[in-house]
Amino acid sequence: MVKKAIEITSILVFLFFFGTIVFYAPAKDYKYPYSALKERDPFRPLVNERGDILIREKKGIGDFALQGIMYSPRGSQVIINNEVFQEGDTVAGYKIKKIDAYKVIFEKNGEEFVLKWGG
Repeated sequence: MVKKAIEITSILVFLFFFGTIVFYAPAKDYKYPYSALKERDPFRPLVNERGDILIREKKGIGDFALQGIMYSPRGSQVIINNEVFQEGDTVAGYKIKKIDAYKVIFEKNGEEFVLKWGG
């Protein structure tokens, strides 16, 4: 009786692991509905309390991906294309003139460009 229970348990464990391997679909094959680099806000949840997926439209000027703003009156920083910058830094020829709580003002050739954080 014990031997038969062990055999049945062994078969079930084998079938479970075999089924997991056969039906395994790697996440890399999944087509996500947004680009994590240009559209993912790392400071906000992906889902709300009801389970709705919260995906915002992309934010950017050309190839710029505004990913985060760390605002402080003593010195703010911004994350653009996976890099951290502060006021006065240059990104692809655009000088960061000012960082506010919800926008970044760039300057190039005397013209101002604004990236707004749509949160």
